[in-house]
Amino acid sequence: MIKIITINFLFAAISINTLVAQEVSNIPNNDSLNKIVVGLKKDVDVLKNLKVTGWVQAQFQIADTMGVKNLDGGDFPSNSNNRFMIRRGRIKFTYGQKNSQYVLQINATERGVNVADMYGKYTDPWLHAFSISGGVMNRPFGYDIQYSSADRESPERSRWTQTFLQNERDIGAMASFQPAKGNKLNGLKIDAGFFNGTGIAVPGTGIPAGSTAAVGITGVNGFTDFDKYKDFISHAVFYKTTKNEKIRYGLGTSYYNGGFALQNNKIYNSITKDSLGNNIWVIADTINKKFKDTKAPRIYYGIEALFSIKSIIGTTTIRGEYFMGTQTGKDNDTRSPQFTPNPASAMYIRNFNAGYVYFIQRIGKSKHEVVFKYDFYDPNTKIVSADLNGKNGMKEGEIKYTSVSFGYNFYLDNNVKFMLNYNIVTNEVTKITGYSRDLKDNILTIRMQYRF
Repeated sequence: MIKIITINFLFAAISINTLVAQEVSNIPNNDSLNKIVVGLKKDVDVLKNLKVTGWVQAQFQIADTMGVKNLDGGDFPSNSNNRFMIRRGRIKFTYGQKNSQYVLQINATERGVNVADMYGKYTDPWLHAFSISGGVMNRPFGYDIQYSSADRESPERSRWTQTFLQNERDIGAMASFQPAKGNKLNGLKIDAGFFNGTGIAVPGTGIPAGSTAAVGITGVNGFTDFDKYKDFISHAVFYKTTKNEKIRYGLGTSYYNGGFALQNNKIYNSITKDSLGNNIWVIADTINKKFKDTKAPRIYYGIEALFSIKSIIGTTTIRGEYFMGTQTGKDNDTRSPQFTPNPASAMYIRNFNAGYVYFIQRIGKSKHEVVFKYDFYDPNTKIVSADLNGKNGMKEGEIKYTSVSFGYNFYLDNNVKFMLNYNIVTNEVTKITGYSRDLKDNILTIRMQYRF
């Protein structure tokens, strides 16, 4: 027995010695080892420059009635007043080097997948204040658009933003000025650029190619630019925080000058009174002026303000924007066109105003937050509800909307947020068929958001 154990031990020792010898012979020399280390360092440096973030918003909604038309995630199916949906599913890749940056953000929901952002940015290497960007990015107009959906305290942006600047983003080029920290002008940011004006296509919005509604128009699929006109957009803000970081305040202004090619001479650009004293639309003079192929105006002005203070009751924030200007749209729809308008459609040039205000209160140092939001959009400031009788162009496109929403947010941790929000929407009572009373289109949203 002892002999057998001894023989086995000798065989094991010989095997181990052979394996060790083989491993030693496989160790690279110093030059090879250095090459391996340098290669690994390059790979690590590349990964250090890449940042990956994202979030998903899963929600359940209940509407007052079946088939409600709304801007809280899109219209309900005709036979439904409740739904589960992925409102947004984002993953964002940011690759940054010393003076340049590349951003790619993908949005994926049950409705499809689309590119949310895709742009390159270069910043000057001397002052680190001037930069240029090109690609698919947020339109530089106002606070509401630039504020991330992951941070926003209510489910959706304002009605005006969703009507005039659908899907927030567009394709274009932009120059920016933003002094770095330590500069006396730090807090100032100025953006200005030219964009297609059509926005980007998002699954579940717009008109699908091949539908009857798409007959006679082009550019439906991807909302590619459909005319020669480009839109100029600019935004200037100044935001500061006190040294003790208890107070934050700021003001800003925005300007948008754009438009699209008119498809005919059926243009209504003035309002007069009929024999009964009612306001009616009047068609433009086409004897002395031709409108076809000229530019339909889209001119917007915006101002914004923010004030936030930390106190014993928690952080109190008041934030708001006001918009005014000129918009060209149809008699029943004031949305900015994302494809060539139907050649048979008449166009109406309106003066509008709109705005919103938030009151946000974080309760002490807790994870609880209450939110109040007031939002309004008046598509035509020259008329009143009594004028809306469905005749002479006084149709759905003239109806004023206001909404009041009440919300509660619970920040479980740095990654998870729960949102409960009830939005009360009110439309003008008119003589237009279907709008003789306030529609029952209030919506309750229950949302869970996870971000990383």
